[in-house]
Order: sequence, then structure tokens, then C-alpha cells
Amino acid sequence: MKVSCSARFAFLLSVTTHFALGLALLAFESSGAFAQSSAQTASAIPLISQLTTAFAPNEVIQQVQLAGSATWYAGSLEDSGTVTLTASTNGSSQMNLSLETLGQRIESEAGTGTNASCEWTGANGVANAIDPGNCWRPALWFLPDLSLQSSLLPSYLVVSDLGTSPVGQGSALYRHLQCELLFSNLSGDFVTYMATRSTSDLGLDPVSLLPAVLAYSVLPDNGEPTPIAMEIRYSQYQLVQGVEIPFHIQRYVNGSLQLDILVNSAQIN
Repeated sequence: MKVSCSARFAFLLSVTTHFALGLALLAFESSGAFAQSSAQTASAIPLISQLTTAFAPNEVIQQVQLAGSATWYAGSLEDSGTVTLTASTNGSSQMNLSLETLGQRIESEAGTGTNASCEWTGANGVANAIDPGNCWRPALWFLPDLSLQSSLLPSYLVVSDLGTSPVGQGSALYRHLQCELLFSNLSGDFVTYMATRSTSDLGLDPVSLLPAVLAYSVLPDNGEPTPIAMEIRYSQYQLVQGVEIPFHIQRYVNGSLQLDILVNSAQIN
């Protein structure tokens, strides 16, 4: 069967029109999403400013180093030793554990956003890559306020003030900040995927407005899709060089205590 030139032209015009409309709709939806995210962050700025003031009211903190003792739990194993935690606002951070039985364990992260990468190294000295999506946390796990200083918030960080609600697996009520990464230069599907993987919930003590709990999920490094619930708890704050530092940090994995850190010294900037 022959198809006339006019029919072919009409068909191509229809396809082109629908494609263009689809792109326009996607662009409209994306721009609407980014506009909404900007409004969400704007509404959260008062609480972020209060958090910054509670953390370090007199200066912007660029670097922190914490040192102390640590206990590592793995099933029936309980191992103790020393720990050093370092971090910078450029996205680099490292935990260096030196345990009596398991030896050295290093967890490090570099970069921010889509450029973030992280790895862990065991006693054998072999570096193990971590699923890239697990590196997209908007807030530093052992000191989230360092990442959320109001004057340093990046444009791709979306922060929502969710009022007062539980955070993590407990029932206690906190001032609830939710953070995620949203990049305008990425494709629609990847934007959604990255926002989902990077979502972190920070619970602030309702009186001090300092972090009390941080909750997020990661995926196993072997590619399995089953999420692993991570929860970090902060307590025993002490003022060091004008900065409030948690001297007790606990990391829970799927509800079980994995790492218990007691800080005994802190260096700022």
C-alpha cells in the first residue's frame, strides 16, 4: 500500500508535535518541582539559622577533628579501641578506627553531590568501594551541623521543616528537618532517584535545637536492593572553642548498636 507524501508529512508532524509537547511538559514539571523545592528550603531557613546559632554562633566552622574511644559491635563480638574523626566543609571526611581485635578500619568520603565518592578499608589495607548512592548524604553523619551552616548551604540542597515529629525508630518528638539533593541539570528519572537515595531526616532537640538523631538508609555494596536503616544519636554536648560538640555519638544499623563513640578532645578550624 502506498502512502501519500501529505499523509507522511502529517504523521511526522504529529510525532514531532507530541515529542515537543512531552519535552515541554517534562521541563514544566521539572521547573515546578525546583520552584517548590526552593520554597521549601526558604521556609526552613529560620530553623536552619537557629541550628547554626546553637552550633557555632560566632564564626563559620570549616574543619573539625574529634578524637576519643570507641566500641564496635558485630553480632556477639565486642571490640574496643580508639577513634579519630575528621571533616571539612568541602565534603571530605574520615573515620579512623584502631580496634584491639579487628585492627584498623577507615571510612572516608570525598566530594559532594554527584561528585561524592566513599570507601572503607579494613585491617588488610584493601580499599572497598561503597555504592555511590550511599555517598549522597547531605549531612555529615557524625556532626551534621557542620554541613548545615546557614551561610554554606549549596543550591542543590533542599531542606524542609517538617515541624515536630518522631525521627528514626524512637517515639520521642524532635524539631524535624528533612534534607535531600536536587540537581536541575540531571534527567528527570535520575533527579528522583538521587533525591530518594539522599533523603536524610534530622531531629533537633526541641530545647537546645542541636542535633539529637539523624536517620537515613543505605543499600548493601553488593547491589542488593534491600535498604539498611542507619540511625545516629548525639548526646553529652560540650562547648569547645565556642562550638557545641557531641561527646557521645552512637551509630545504629537496622536498630542494633554498631558503633559507640566517646569523644575526649575536639579541634576546631
